[in-house]
Amino acid sequence: MPSGAGEEIKEYLITETEELKKVSDYSRLDFNDCLSLGMDTYKLLFRDAFIHDLKQSKEGREYLEDCWLLTQTEPDRGKLRERFGGDKLGNA
Repeated sequence: MPSGAGEEIKEYLITETEELKKVSDYSRLDFNDCLSLGMDTYKLLFRDAFIHDLKQSKEGREYLEDCWLLTQTEPDRGKLRERFGGDKLGNA
């Protein structure tokens, strides 16, 4: 058992169809129908199922918000002005 943060938990039993089960449960398709989907559709459903599962808990929603924040490449200038009161040149 891990004693501190950041330690990995060794997985003793590995499932081979966990991703397929998630897609099947989310889409309500049986395994054969899931396996006959195009790769792009299958991966989209898996992504959506993963996000849907995370949205079910407060910790999951916080994680999704952190992920979204990490993808932002432009500063939120309105929030910066609100927090710091304008730029160094005195412009608001």
